Amino acid sequence: MGRMLEGITIGELAQACEVSRDTLRFYERERLLPAPKRSAAGYRLYRQEDASRVRFVRRAQALGLTLDDIRELLQVRSLKTPEQCRRVAARLETRVAAVDERIGELEAFREELLRSLKRCERAISRQECCPVVVDLGANGVGKE
Repeated sequence: MGRMLEGITIGELAQACEVSRDTLRFYERERLLPAPKRSAAGYRLYRQEDASRVRFVRRAQALGLTLDDIRELLQVRSLKTPEQCRRVAARLETRVAAVDERIGELEAFREELLRSLKRCERAISRQECCPVVVDLGANGVGKE
């Protein structure tokens, strides 16, 4: 007795897209994936094109786009007008600026870590207590 399903199940879609079932349910709740049809037994039945949509969402997330960004991109995905391209470009510019800001913060943090590392290395060579640990104890964590 074969299944008479008109679509693919959540498990099949999850496996094809290498995501969890919970991820697909989350995408559905967040309107990143349209609500699927249901079988007579109430199982979600997805279309083949839903797999390309899930992959699009995953690629967009990997680029650092927010769910709101992705939702908007999905709305304009089928339209290929210059105005839509400008909207996409504006979203990407915003994300690039955020990444640049984060890179600056990480570079400053890296420099701070390197300064602390050098202090520790000097103390080790002199057989002294690590000054970074002493500073943390005397000044409290996070105080300048």
